[in-house]
Amino acid sequence: MRSAGATKNVLAAVMNASAVAIFVFSPEVRWLQAAVSCAGAVAGGIVGGVMLNRVNEKVLRVVVVVIGVALTIGLFVRAG
Repeated sequence: MRSAGATKNVLAAVMNASAVAIFVFSPEVRWLQAAVSCAGAVAGGIVGGVMLNRVNEKVLRVVVVVIGVALTIGLFVRAG
């Protein structure tokens, strides 16, 4: 789980860097909101990395599965 978290963070950084490269040249970007989002993403990445090392891995897996099942059920109910 820990190595998957590290891989996820690297892939997220690459995706975000490519998005920034595209949006830098867009005249429709609201830079204040973008800066706030950027700060939140950086803080979330740092806090997530620290928490990943402190959380019990089995509990984390159960929570992820429960959230996934709840979202799946919710989406099926909403679509129907």
